Amino acid sequence: MCIAVIVVDRDCTGLCQMIQSKLPDVLIQQWPHITQPELVEFAVLWQHPEGITAQFPNLKAVTSLGAGTNHLDHDKALEGLPQLRVVTDSLKQLMAQYVLLYLLSDSRHQLGYNTQQHQKKWHVLENEVIPTVGFVGLGALGGFVADRCSDLGFKTVAWTVQSEHPNHTCYHGKSGLKKVIEQSDYVVVLLPLKPETRHIIDATTLSWFKQEAVLINVARGAHVDELALCSALQKNQLKHAVLDVFETEPLPKESPLWGLDNVTITPHVSALSDAHQTASMVVDLFNQYVFGNTKT
Repeated sequence: MCIAVIVVDRDCTGLCQMIQSKLPDVLIQQWPHITQPELVEFAVLWQHPEGITAQFPNLKAVTSLGAGTNHLDHDKALEGLPQLRVVTDSLKQLMAQYVLLYLLSDSRHQLGYNTQQHQKKWHVLENEVIPTVGFVGLGALGGFVADRCSDLGFKTVAWTVQSEHPNHTCYHGKSGLKKVIEQSDYVVVLLPLKPETRHIIDATTLSWFKQEAVLINVARGAHVDELALCSALQKNQLKHAVLDVFETEPLPKESPLWGLDNVTITPHVSALSDAHQTASMVVDLFNQYVFGNTKT
């Protein structure tokens, strides 16, 4: 029995050690040192090298290291296998913190009051309008963040492919996406990257934004047409964009996004899973899909 951990953009030695401590009788092979591919029954993947999973004849299931699974979609060797993902409590909490940081800072006029302080100016910027947060995508992460927004008194709406939600009004299709964007003061992108959701935020959908609206993208960079976004921001079609993900990462120095005052850029840090929680979830998934139980 063996678990292969194939993550190319970071050192997962600590994670492998934690998994090993919970599964002392299971061989843990970490990329690039996969010396016994025939033993691999379960794989933890993140941006894995093309063709590597085809080397595992006894593979029973795989999991993405994080919430995103688009890196699994084009791997033909995984067709017919369970394709799972790791969404820990810490990941959901950190994502909610990130989104709420910008929602609260903007809706409670933190920057405006800071400016007024330096001007020795006493002026109330608040009003009685309750902001609406629109979610493009309402899965495990989006639903959790939307619930936290509701807890703090924000109105919420969401665009989903077809699913409904007990706590948030959902719309579907192109007309539904238009309804969500048109009525939202903040548009939060939190959905999987699929061919049909690539550039879901483009010149057309950007034209639906309120002029005082804020875009927050914490899903995948390819959800947003960056050139169209730059144009929309320069034309003041929307007020601001908070971007944690980009089509090319790190964001190239020549990207026009760097030069826009109405853009906030962070280096893909919105939500990082706790290693201990990640290891526990990997073990649970391994036990479930290899042994058919949930023992830890």
